[in-house]
Amino acid sequence: MTWDPATAFAIEAGDRNGVPARSLALYARWWQLETWLRELVHVELEAKHGEGWLKVVARANGRQAQDAVFAHMESADSRNPLAYLDYSQLLEIIAAEWDLFEPTLIRRSSWEGRQDDLKRIRHRIGHVRKAHSDDLERIEQVLRDLERGAFIAAASYNRRFIPPVGMDPITTGWLAGEHPTARRLLASSHAKDRYEIHFDLEASRRPWATSVQVADPAPGLLWHVEYILGSRVLNVPDLWRNLAGVRGMIVHLVATDPQQVTFTFSGADRAEAVSNAIGVTFDAVIRSSRPETKDGPVDDEWHQQCRDVDFRVVSGGYWDVVDESTVPITLFSAGGRGVSEPPVW
Repeated sequence: MTWDPATAFAIEAGDRNGVPARSLALYARWWQLETWLRELVHVELEAKHGEGWLKVVARANGRQAQDAVFAHMESADSRNPLAYLDYSQLLEIIAAEWDLFEPTLIRRSSWEGRQDDLKRIRHRIGHVRKAHSDDLERIEQVLRDLERGAFIAAASYNRRFIPPVGMDPITTGWLAGEHPTARRLLASSHAKDRYEIHFDLEASRRPWATSVQVADPAPGLLWHVEYILGSRVLNVPDLWRNLAGVRGMIVHLVATDPQQVTFTFSGADRAEAVSNAIGVTFDAVIRSSRPETKDGPVDDEWHQQCRDVDFRVVSGGYWDVVDESTVPITLFSAGGRGVSEPPVW
């Protein structure tokens, strides 16, 4: 990892002025744990409830509204209601929706049995108290135990299939080409010939999904809409600004590189609404692109700039990297073997 000068200076200054190195390490590990749980909860809730996932975390709205007053202090998490929950409230959601998390966490009795220790660690971090000598090892053990489930969560997201055509407005509209925007941009080859934009539509299922059918609605199903640009590049912040009308339906905007983005939608939302939202993303991709080829490899700074746009914009992380072929792998780098063989789910 390359630190910017201000970050490096602050860490060095803290070290010189008595900030315990163990406390910095502990905070880093807790950041990994809690941010991963938020990401997982977001994906699974939206896969089950669609736009209704916000109602499940409505208790966060008070803090979120208060934070909005300080617009100059907004960050990518400012619009993420999960970022306003205390850790204990996050656990309450997981417990209430356990069927969604059983495939991707550890055995429930073990999970719940560790929470008292984890809450104490979180409390010490929040109150800037010195760490217990075992705190770091406790969190790292939890991260090691979560490796398998985190792999399943991300690999299932990237286990794509082409859905049968004609079962719903999405496949009818975009694979059969009957949506008005599909007729305008795909059937006429306008997008390909003028803008060199390739369009692809696939689906995936969450590990807890019981239905194998593509229905309307289809909780547990995710739609993945991919755009690959030939001689054009995308400005991701500009693209996000052009999506104001449909952001509430977007699970993720996966920014792979300046010439490839994928939008993820929930099958729990009305298929007709998702189909129309896909049309909005297509026009937004065209408006936000410019004739140019990417210059050199994509670096960490580019990925970070994308992630800084919004919590739903993911780039260079679990959701766009991990699949069944990426083994052996460790997702948390917390010691142990990680995942050496793709697990069965």
